[in-house]
Amino acid sequence: MHYVERLDNVRIINSFLKILNKDYTRDFWSSSVVEEIRQMAVSGRPIRIFRRGVRAYRILDRLSFGKDEVVLHGDETYSSDLTTSISGIELAAPIYIGDMSFGSLSGVPNVVVAEVADELNLVAGTGEGGLHPDVAKHRRIFVQWASARFGVDIDVLMRGLGIVIKIGQGAKPGIGGHLPGNKVTGPISMVRRIPIGVDALSPAPHHDIYSIEDLKQRIDALKEATGKPVLVKIAATNYAPYIVVGIARMGADGVIIDGHGAGTGAAPQVVKDNVGIPIELAIASVDKMLRREGLRDGFTVIASGRVSSADDAAKIMALGADAVALGTSVLNSMGCIMARTCHTGNCPAGITSRLADGSVVVDHDLAKRAVINYLKAFQAELGLILDNLGLGNVRELVGRRDLLKGYCITSELAKILDVAGDCTSELPLKNNGSVWTPDYSIYASQLAKKGDVVISSMGSTGPPEVEPPKRLIDWLRLDGAQVTKPSIDPYREDIDMSVYLAGGRLQMSAPLIIRPLTNWSPEQIERAKFVAHLMDIAIDLYGFSNPSGKHSSRTMWDRWIRGIGALVLSLSDLSSMKTIYEYDSPIYIRLPPLLDPIKPIEPYLSQISGIIIDDALSGEVDPEVSVVNADLELRRRGIRYSVDIIIHMTSLRSSGDAVKLAALGADAVEVSSIIGKAVTVDGFEDKLINIINGLRREMAQLLGAAGVYTYYSTIIGNRELLRTLDPRVKELLKVKVAGEW
Repeated sequence: MHYVERLDNVRIINSFLKILNKDYTRDFWSSSVVEEIRQMAVSGRPIRIFRRGVRAYRILDRLSFGKDEVVLHGDETYSSDLTTSISGIELAAPIYIGDMSFGSLSGVPNVVVAEVADELNLVAGTGEGGLHPDVAKHRRIFVQWASARFGVDIDVLMRGLGIVIKIGQGAKPGIGGHLPGNKVTGPISMVRRIPIGVDALSPAPHHDIYSIEDLKQRIDALKEATGKPVLVKIAATNYAPYIVVGIARMGADGVIIDGHGAGTGAAPQVVKDNVGIPIELAIASVDKMLRREGLRDGFTVIASGRVSSADDAAKIMALGADAVALGTSVLNSMGCIMARTCHTGNCPAGITSRLADGSVVVDHDLAKRAVINYLKAFQAELGLILDNLGLGNVRELVGRRDLLKGYCITSELAKILDVAGDCTSELPLKNNGSVWTPDYSIYASQLAKKGDVVISSMGSTGPPEVEPPKRLIDWLRLDGAQVTKPSIDPYREDIDMSVYLAGGRLQMSAPLIIRPLTNWSPEQIERAKFVAHLMDIAIDLYGFSNPSGKHSSRTMWDRWIRGIGALVLSLSDLSSMKTIYEYDSPIYIRLPPLLDPIKPIEPYLSQISGIIIDDALSGEVDPEVSVVNADLELRRRGIRYSVDIIIHMTSLRSSGDAVKLAALGADAVEVSSIIGKAVTVDGFEDKLINIINGLRREMAQLLGAAGVYTYYSTIIGNRELLRTLDPRVKELLKVKVAGEW
């Protein structure tokens, strides 16, 4: 084991650290899941098969083979044949060890993965970080050709057995790679051929692939240059079936589909939690589409993202995958404790450490022994599952959806998955509790501290699959653009976040309105007015005092003063007024969330600029439903673009919520809860500025991921950018179900 350059004073971690105590509502990779993987890594023996799913809101956990769980002694043997092939390459088992780059990982894990792939006759992806010289020695690797081409040349491409063109990944669909500059040390700089200490930001799109025809040129060129099979890696998103059909027709040998929640070394937290769909829905839809188009035979489909057990693998293969990719579980087997500090380089287990003098690095022999044991145990469990299903080889499992049964699966989900299903008792759409989970409390404080996109690592802990859903919006996923609709790089291209309210009379640099907290002092309100003025947004002082007449053009208030940005009235104010024409300012009506919010203001529609739906007021329905119904009714009347919809949602906690509300129909959102969570008296003004800046930049990231250049003309009411994970929400919010064609 040799490094690219000499490192001194490196501390070697040669034993497993204590597992962090996390239940399955705090982390997908909970302490019980990690503990089981660790047992397999130590013993090399299978533990159990036909596991009962513990996550009520994860669709894959609600699928089963109709068998009772079997606890194993560990010495059981299987007779079924696990051998298969991907793109003509023979494998001892349908396992692709996932793409994890050198830089994201600390070197030892990269080498271990390549060595294990050789020894167990599997294949491993190298990720986009260039090629570590000790990895390049190994044969059973697939070299990644990603948008930044870090360290890639013809010599690198000629290594290994095949090439992966990375278009997207499950942790950040529509977003390029991100290795923070603090992790770009000497060895990483040398392999990636980039400057030390500078963020390695891969472009969101390949700048030579803006169409499916462009992709064909790249596939053909790589095959011509190397003579090797070429796979294309995409994220699981709304249009995955159409994208994969295009990839197959363009001559690729296969596809790797990376599902929502997949792991990463660094990604914007709001992208991880809000973009992309679960792997099980994508695989079922892709497999059906390929078969319908006559393209399935000879085309490899590899499923990635949150494959935590052989049971997951078997169910995903029955839905249509030829093989599964294992990434996070392999890191768990090496000793990862899910500290989620990968992006900082301060990995306590030494797996994702910043590679420099004084680093903590995992021991090579410990990691290799553990991974081999884990994968052998994983294969044994998969073989025993096949035996119990009466299948002679793993290839017979692919696409056998008839073997699966869904529990608490609605008829619409059952149709998408093409499985038998029933639902005698429906899951609640919303659970009690605060939206401010530990992860989002940290997110809010980071936003207030940095004023920039909040980066985190590993997979999503967001709702509904991990954190129980508490709002209807928690069931929604945003789209991530790929190939047929290229994403936009928000780091290098301008995304216009401006919005024009009241027919252009109230122009704002971002669709964000400050909503003060009731305990703010007059001095704090005055400073918040200054921030709104400084940042070209608005502040809504309905129900508050207005300390001075300063910055009135950015102020929305319930009393008219000359030069005010907008006058805000309630329904009771309207009923007592003689006329509203006397006010020379835009007028907005504040309403509770109503099923038909347009009906009570119908007589005033030609006289007002818009409505503010405020869930601080007791209403009839969820605020998301009220926004959708207002948007649809105004469109039906042909006056949508002359009547604005603003929403104040007291549980709004991130930029992801704001973009979803916009896609549901809101022109702008009022921000109060996240401000209240993170803005303190100490540093009040700076933190308020940082939160608005951070939200605006994150919203630009989300728009870029969806391939959208402008907020105002493209995103508002564009529900096609959304998918729901529950058909009941489809009816409420008029949004398609994930996986629905």
